[in-house]
Order: sequence, then structure tokens, then C-alpha cells
Amino acid sequence: MTTQPTPASPPAKLALLGGDLRQMVTAKTLAAEGYEVAVFAMDTYSGDWGGVTRAADLASAVGGADLVVLPLPVTQDDERLHCPLTRRTVLLSEVFDALTPGQRVVGGKISAHVRALADSHGIPLSDYLQREELAVANAVPTAEGALAIAMAEVPYTIHGARCLVLGYGRVAKALAKTLSAVGAAVTVAARKPEDLAWIDANGHTPLSFADLTPGDAPLAYDIVFNTVPEQIIGADLLSRLPNDVLLLDLASTPGGFDHDWARAHGYHVIWALSLPGKTAPVTAGRIIGETVRRMLQEGGGTP
Repeated sequence: MTTQPTPASPPAKLALLGGDLRQMVTAKTLAAEGYEVAVFAMDTYSGDWGGVTRAADLASAVGGADLVVLPLPVTQDDERLHCPLTRRTVLLSEVFDALTPGQRVVGGKISAHVRALADSHGIPLSDYLQREELAVANAVPTAEGALAIAMAEVPYTIHGARCLVLGYGRVAKALAKTLSAVGAAVTVAARKPEDLAWIDANGHTPLSFADLTPGDAPLAYDIVFNTVPEQIIGADLLSRLPNDVLLLDLASTPGGFDHDWARAHGYHVIWALSLPGKTAPVTAGRIIGETVRRMLQEGGGTP
């Protein structure tokens, strides 16, 4: 008796909605791995589509999709989908109305409002920005982007510059390493004794936040990089820094500096949000694509 070969399973269908160049790179990355990929609200993209299908409307994009991928961030105003690669407006309510209860959805930087909207439609929602592998991988392009901004904004080399990094999370670790590699004098401020020990072991100058705040002595730094998403540098500390210091905030709202006070007093402050998407969108898109693939496989949907 001849054994008939088992038919191959059809590839999982993915729908990617809105987003910037990172989302398009994510779509092409997943299409190259064998997934059936449809995108919506990216119609002004003029590059190679690489096997990705442009859906004519929202319903055809998400219909039958094993996974729907929302952009990073999902929204900037809790009303509209973040979709800079289209001239149309796509409301979040429209997106969730088009989905089927139980349909899996992932997105980046999901707000409480978006979660509530998903819950009201019976949609399981996961935030890929919370995945450790993505956060770690994203730290490198963030650090390189911060270095690129600093190099463009100061009239001297980073080699020999006195740099203060606030915090010692994933981004700060990559940033301190990157700055040291180009010859900067790197001080890293942190709270935990174990972080201070690692800062010292990695060849940087450790500084406890407790030692940073008291006193009125001048703080001799050329560039201050903040990675902590809470305001820890107010007027008292800012006033002790040189007038020509560069303040580079990498943290999300509310940021780590008193931005209004700094600008009002003539300090050079830059709030550099979402750096991987601005300085390395191709790398960032590939990182997201790899993370989404893992999330899909964990749910049993492999190509």
C-alpha cells in the first residue's frame, strides 16, 4: 500500500496594521520566513514590498489572520491608530470592531485605554515591547542613536568628554559601554548597591543617587544622558551643571529632567524618544519581527 504524503499546513496569516518603517520591515521579515503577510494603512510606502500583500481595507487585512500586529506605539492619542505611512485616519474603535472575539493581537507600548478597548471586544492583547529579548536587543540601537545625537550636537569629540549616565537598566548598560568604547569618561548613577558594584566592575565610575543630590558644589559633566522614566533632575541639580552641558533624555514620559526649567534657563536639552525607530528602523523592525515570530510560535502558529 502506498503511503500518501501528509499535506503541508498552510502558512500562518499575519496582519500588520499601521506603523512606520519599522512595521514595514517587520512585515517583510516575516514574509521572508514563509508567513502570509497582509498590511493595511501603509500605502505611502514606496520601497520594495518583498512578498507582502497590501490589503484594500481593514476587514480583508484582519480576516482569518492568526495574529494581528499593531505598531509601536499603538497610538499616540488613544483615539487613532499610529499610522504615519498613510494619509487616512484609522480609528482604534474601527480596528477592534473589525476583529473577531478571541483573535490574537500584539502591539507595542499598549496604553491602559487600548487594553480596555481590547477587553471590551474580547480580544487577547500582548505587548511585545515588554518582552525581555526585544528590550535587550533594542538597547543597542538606542545607545548608538544617543551617541549619534551627542556627536552631532556638541562641538568637541566624545572621546574625553565627561559623561553622566542616569540609571543602569538595559539601555544605560549598552550606552555606558558604547561611550566608554569611544573614549568618554563615563560616570553612571544608580540606586542599587549591586548596580553600583557592576558599574565599577565594568570600568565606569559609580555614583549613588543619594550622593548626587545633596550639596551645592558644581557638577562637572559635559553631557548628561537620562534613562530613568521619572523626573530625578530638577532645578537644584540642573543649576549646578555647566551652562553649555548637553542634556539628552532617553526616557519616556515624564522624562528625567525638568524640561521646562532647563529650556527657560537656556540649557540645551533634547528629548530623544523612540530612537531605534528614528536612527535604525531596519534593525528595529527586524528585532520586532523576530519577537513577533517567537510569540506566534508560542501560541502554536508556526509556518
